[in-house]
Amino acid sequence: MIKALRLLVVLFLIQGSLNAQQDAQFTQFMFNPLYYNPSFAGLSNGNTLTAIHRSQWFGYDGTINSAGAPVTQMISYNTSSQFWNGGLGFHVVNDNIGPSSNLEFQVSGSYFVDLPGDASLSIGLKAGFFSSRINFDELRVVDPSDNLVNFSGTESQLRPDLGAGILYRKGNFFGGLSANHVIQPEFDFGTSQISNQLFRHYYFNAGYDYPLTAQITLTPTVLIKSVGFDSYSWDLGVVAKYNDQFWGGFAYRQSESASLMAGYKILKDQSLTLAYAVDLVLSDAASKEPTSQEVMLIYNFNKKNRPRNLGKNIIRTPRYRY
Repeated sequence: MIKALRLLVVLFLIQGSLNAQQDAQFTQFMFNPLYYNPSFAGLSNGNTLTAIHRSQWFGYDGTINSAGAPVTQMISYNTSSQFWNGGLGFHVVNDNIGPSSNLEFQVSGSYFVDLPGDASLSIGLKAGFFSSRINFDELRVVDPSDNLVNFSGTESQLRPDLGAGILYRKGNFFGGLSANHVIQPEFDFGTSQISNQLFRHYYFNAGYDYPLTAQITLTPTVLIKSVGFDSYSWDLGVVAKYNDQFWGGFAYRQSESASLMAGYKILKDQSLTLAYAVDLVLSDAASKEPTSQEVMLIYNFNKKNRPRNLGKNIIRTPRYRY
């Protein structure tokens, strides 16, 4: 299985040059795996609620349109199931990019399979809807004869959306593959001139928990993103967690930014975590603001469901604890 995952990584790497993603991006992707892969549903061994606010190119004021820089909010919930050997989850994402905005709602379910050799496989599916909206009043049309001059107000459309994924775990290693927007919904906003299709996105994520000491665990992670297997981009992250109370780390997004991250449990019962990440923009910095910023809150509810022991005894790490 690991050899197969390595082969798939190679296939990702030979696909070609970097291309823009249609999905929202997050610096703290290692704490938000359910967004990329539904097979992570239930792996938190409890009930967790996560909220993220991201301000891309913080402070940027657009010159082409008046909507400013991209801003993204996400809320997700993850819990193990009492009715089958798996889990449930959902996420809602609001992604604003200039005069356009996208709203995504997905419900995820997973099923766990024990494998020989202290390993496990999680199979996940998700279904929901994807809504895309455009504000014609915020468009700046260069050519006065353009037909878009006659459009005003807002236009929104709603389409069904599907995704699937698998996740392999053995010891302290994990590796997963997933596909989002499987049916590739289309949006035309009432005119073929600006019709848009949501292309299929593929994700590979992997990581390993390395215990440096009894108090410190080091977790390197990678997230490879591909649109239709025609292009790819990747994120790398390393998180060090101390005494299950504080964590800090670094991340790098291909040809875009380098990031610093930190998180701390701020309540006495350690149920609430506050985290912050800042991206230092490296690519085309002259046309952007120098930083992007991200705030994350994670709340752990009392664990009423039975815990899942997949592959080995539970090891509390920044990835699976939250």
